Amino acid sequence: MERELRERLASVVVDGADPDDRTCGPVALLHAARLHRQAFLELPRKRVESRVAKVAEGHWAGEGVRGAIRDVQTAVAVVAVVTAVS
Repeated sequence: MERELRERLASVVVDGADPDDRTCGPVALLHAARLHRQAFLELPRKRVESRVAKVAEGHWAGEGVRGAIRDVQTAVAVVAVVTAVS
C-alpha cells in the first residue's frame, strides 16, 4: 500500500501525470504540512514546491490541515506569552 502511494505521488509530482482524487489529497496534505521536501529529497526543491502547490491548490484536505497547523501555532504562542507574563 505504501509503495503504491509513493508510486502515484511520484507519477504526479515527478512525471507530471494528471492527479486523481486519491492522489490530490495526500499531495495537499504534504504541501500543507510542508513535508513535500522530505518526501522528494532527490529532486530540486523549487520543482517539487511548484508542482505540489499546483496540485494542492484549492483542495479541502490541504486547507483544513493548514488551518489546523495555524491554530496550533497560535495556541502555543498564546501559552508562551501567558506563561512569560505570569
